[in-house]
Amino acid sequence: MAQAEAGLATVSAQARAADEAVAAAREARATARAEAEHQEAARLEVERLSGERFQCPPPVLPGRFGFSHAAGDPAALALAHDELLAERDRLGPVNLRADIELKELEAQSKTTLAEKAELDTAIARLRGSIGALNREGRARLAAAFTAVDGHFRTLFTDLFGGGEAKLELIESDDPLEAGLEIMAQPPGKRLQSLTLLSGGEQALTATALIFALFLANPAPICVLDEVDAPLDDANVERFCDLLDRMASDTATRFLIVTHNAVTMSRMHRLYGVTMGEPGVSQLVSVDLQAAEKLLATV
Repeated sequence: MAQAEAGLATVSAQARAADEAVAAAREARATARAEAEHQEAARLEVERLSGERFQCPPPVLPGRFGFSHAAGDPAALALAHDELLAERDRLGPVNLRADIELKELEAQSKTTLAEKAELDTAIARLRGSIGALNREGRARLAAAFTAVDGHFRTLFTDLFGGGEAKLELIESDDPLEAGLEIMAQPPGKRLQSLTLLSGGEQALTATALIFALFLANPAPICVLDEVDAPLDDANVERFCDLLDRMASDTATRFLIVTHNAVTMSRMHRLYGVTMGEPGVSQLVSVDLQAAEKLLATV
């Protein structure tokens, strides 16, 4: 009986030990499972942080930032981590479209450079054309100036019965930018600028210049308004003689506005406005050549 009780006690003790071992194993398994879940959560958190902060998975981090798992020093890794975070913060916000924007800017720059090259070519071509036009303009202006100056010298002498006159380009050697000065020397006077002449002399000189222009570049019609107003009768006769010669030697038709009786007597046809009755104007036309022929038959 005593042996049986002793054996039962032994078995009971073994059963309790087995229960305790099972309980310890269960506790260890629960602890291991909790630790595994904790490690998995930590791994997922590391993956999340790695993706958010460094835009790469954890296995790439050692190669990207120059450290290895062999370092094994948590403090050193934490320090390196803090330094990398500080460096990232110093860089400021990251433009995720930088690569796309770079390509767009490169394409825009290429287009702009091509347009600039086209503009440079167009500018060079335009400058060449302007240069050619300026050269042609200078040549034409020089030829026209020489022709007008020659006619002006001759007509001035005819109008004044002597003396001399000339045209001068001033203020620039470039004919396209130069000014024009009229130098005249009526008989018995010194050579001087047009502005220093009397009113009648200025009128005759200007008339000579106008006729010189028409001889160099004829026009169908020339209208002269009161050019004989400051002239005496002798100079009016000279003016009319030159006018007759211009009318016969050129195809230009001259319309003269005048109140001078001498000038009117030398015209081919007269047009006047008269008032036949108060408030009513009437245009009167007289063919002087026909009138002279009619008078000769009387």
